[in-house]
Amino acid sequence: MYQVYIDKPSYFEPDMAGEFKDLASAEAFAEKEKQSDSEIYYEIKETNGCFNSYGELITTLVKRG
Repeated sequence: MYQVYIDKPSYFEPDMAGEFKDLASAEAFAEKEKQSDSEIYYEIKETNGCFNSYGELITTLVKRG
Protein backbone atom coordinates (compact mmCIF):
# COMPACT_ATOMS: atom_id res chain seq x y z
CA MET A 1 0.00 0.00 0.00
CA TYR A 2 1.31 3.43 -0.94
CA GLN A 3 0.24 6.68 0.68
CA VAL A 4 0.60 10.14 -0.89
CA TYR A 5 1.08 13.10 1.43
CA ILE A 6 0.74 16.69 0.19
CA ASP A 7 2.57 19.54 1.91
CA LYS A 8 2.33 23.30 1.37
CA PRO A 9 4.33 26.01 3.12
CA SER A 10 1.11 27.11 4.85
CA TYR A 11 0.33 23.60 6.23
CA PHE A 12 1.33 22.68 9.79
CA GLU A 13 2.10 19.11 8.69
CA PRO A 14 1.58 17.13 5.45
CA ASP A 15 -1.94 15.90 4.71
CA MET A 16 -2.60 12.41 3.37
CA ALA A 17 -4.18 12.85 -0.06
CA GLY A 18 -4.74 9.21 -0.98
CA GLU A 19 -3.84 5.53 -0.70
CA PHE A 20 -2.93 3.39 -3.70
CA LYS A 21 -2.21 -0.29 -4.28
CA ASP A 22 0.64 0.28 -6.73
CA LEU A 23 3.48 2.77 -6.98
CA ALA A 24 2.67 3.85 -10.55
CA SER A 25 -0.80 5.07 -9.54
CA ALA A 26 0.59 6.92 -6.53
CA GLU A 27 3.27 8.61 -8.64
CA ALA A 28 0.75 9.63 -11.31
CA PHE A 29 -1.55 11.17 -8.69
CA ALA A 30 1.32 13.02 -6.98
CA GLU A 31 2.67 14.41 -10.25
CA LYS A 32 -0.82 15.55 -11.27
CA GLU A 33 -1.19 17.41 -7.96
CA LYS A 34 2.27 18.96 -8.38
CA GLN A 35 1.39 20.20 -11.88
CA SER A 36 -1.85 21.80 -10.65
CA ASP A 37 -0.07 23.75 -7.87
CA SER A 38 3.68 24.34 -8.16
CA GLU A 39 4.14 25.38 -4.52
CA ILE A 40 3.22 21.97 -3.07
CA TYR A 41 5.57 19.14 -2.20
CA TYR A 42 4.63 15.50 -2.00
CA GLU A 43 5.88 12.38 -0.30
CA ILE A 44 5.04 8.82 -1.28
CA LYS A 45 5.34 6.34 1.58
CA GLU A 46 5.03 2.57 1.52
CA THR A 47 3.41 0.62 4.34
CA ASN A 48 2.62 -3.03 4.94
CA GLY A 49 0.05 -2.37 7.68
CA CYS A 50 2.32 -3.00 10.68
CA PHE A 51 2.30 -0.73 13.73
CA ASN A 52 5.07 0.09 16.20
CA SER A 53 4.73 -0.16 19.99
CA TYR A 54 3.26 3.38 20.11
CA GLY A 55 0.42 2.44 17.74
CA GLU A 56 1.87 4.44 14.83
CA LEU A 57 1.82 3.01 11.31
CA ILE A 58 5.31 2.01 10.12
CA THR A 59 6.09 3.64 6.76
CA THR A 60 9.06 3.87 4.43
CA LEU A 61 9.65 6.96 2.31
CA VAL A 62 9.74 5.96 -1.37
CA LYS A 63 9.80 9.29 -3.20
CA ARG A 64 9.74 12.99 -2.45
CA GLY A 65 9.04 15.69 -4.98
